[in-house]
Amino acid sequence: MVINILMILYVLLPFFIGWFFLTHTHRPFLVFHPEEDPNLSGIVKFGGWSLIVVGVIAAVATIMQNDVFISMTLLIGVLDILAIQLMLVHFFPKIK
Repeated sequence: MVINILMILYVLLPFFIGWFFLTHTHRPFLVFHPEEDPNLSGIVKFGGWSLIVVGVIAAVATIMQNDVFISMTLLIGVLDILAIQLMLVHFFPKIK
């Protein structure tokens, strides 16, 4: 029962973060300005869509109740977030 509640929360997180990224491809968020850099805008768009896909896969895993599929989904989600963060680090403003 607890794993179902946690998986539902996990499904909602990538959907929300992916939606947030997709709505901010042409306006600033946090310290990033994707409206000024087309490469950053592409990374934000890619990250948004990849998180939406992870959310869909996590929803399917939650419905199927297969522990191996749930574990693989969690691993894919963690690796996706890690990859997005590593790509965004390149675009942090430089301290002068």
